[in-house]
Amino acid sequence: MKSKTLLTLVVCALAASFFSGCSTQKTRTGRNNSFLGGLVRYDTGSYAPVPHNTIDVDATQFLGRVNPSGDRMSLLWGTITTHDY
Repeated sequence: MKSKTLLTLVVCALAASFFSGCSTQKTRTGRNNSFLGGLVRYDTGSYAPVPHNTIDVDATQFLGRVNPSGDRMSLLWGTITTHDY
């Protein structure tokens, strides 16, 4: 009985996050933000500091980029953040 209830809750949570949709919006600075149900957030040209309550992955250290673009991607509602600046 517990496994059916747990499975139902997991399926409902996944469906809610999947069907909440995507959006692209223009910010005041002219940069685009994309959202996928809160699971993925992609900021182009965002040189803002990374929040303290996230796992920070600096892509320039293991990709060796010379010209950083300032792109930042947050996964799982900001739990993991990767950036190249």
